[in-house]
Amino acid sequence: MKVEQTSRNGLPAVLLTHASGSSALIYIYAAHLASWVCGGAERLFVSSTAEYGGGKAIRGGVPVCWPQFAGRGALPKHGFVRTSDKWRVLRTSTEPYPCVVLELVDDDETRRLFPQPFKLQYSVTLDGPSSISMALSVLNTGTEPLSFTAALHTYFRVADVRGVSLHGLGGLRYEDNTRANAVETQPEGPLSIAGEVDRVYLDAPAEAHIVDGASAIKVLKLGFPDAVLWNIGERAAGGIKDLAPGEWQHYLCYEAGAVAKPATVPASASWTGGQTFSCVDACDALGKLSLGK
Repeated sequence: MKVEQTSRNGLPAVLLTHASGSSALIYIYAAHLASWVCGGAERLFVSSTAEYGGGKAIRGGVPVCWPQFAGRGALPKHGFVRTSDKWRVLRTSTEPYPCVVLELVDDDETRRLFPQPFKLQYSVTLDGPSSISMALSVLNTGTEPLSFTAALHTYFRVADVRGVSLHGLGGLRYEDNTRANAVETQPEGPLSIAGEVDRVYLDAPAEAHIVDGASAIKVLKLGFPDAVLWNIGERAAGGIKDLAPGEWQHYLCYEAGAVAKPATVPASASWTGGQTFSCVDACDALGKLSLGK
């Protein structure tokens, strides 16, 4: 088990390595998880034209969206912590698992955008040879309630998004952002991606599976009530300058979120939400799903 301070793309980073060989790379800038290698394969997508630092959001990996998701409010899109250079390493550990905890505290700059005092702590842990966990804790250090929306905006790497199936969302209500947030109901059975998709699944279950050929990712979320599904699709992909031609095919965003209804933290209280990913065999996963296990 190892935790190493390193540098990538001109930014300081922390590299976690599990005894099995799995690894994770976290930029201190924006507390951004940019790589998760499991079973010898990279499981997260990062654009080949991503920008690093300088107040830019890194396209791919797991950006932390807080205290606002998307454009649902007066703040910059997805809030300000995904572009903050004020994060610092609070602590690291190697036992029982490689882990890093980063912290961000309000200051004069954040209070100009978001007046509430806060302290964020974000942990990334390689908690097994084939799993990784992230947890975002929000401490309200002020005297008034603190409300926010948030998401851990995960870009999963896939061979071709049109060949991926997502299991676990059948029967759920969702807001469709491609149709002015119209509320629809997801049909039963696995979901396939045929074009642009931008949805917030309301009160989504804790568990879902992303199946891509012979491999699958089991996603577990905790504390976040909603789940977000996004791919820009071929038609609109040219509008994203930090996404190279054709790269829209190679990611699927599926993420834990508190989106439809803001979370509220009382004064001097805290809130925690997280997600865990596990690499699993697709046949095994589909067999268990078919048996309802």
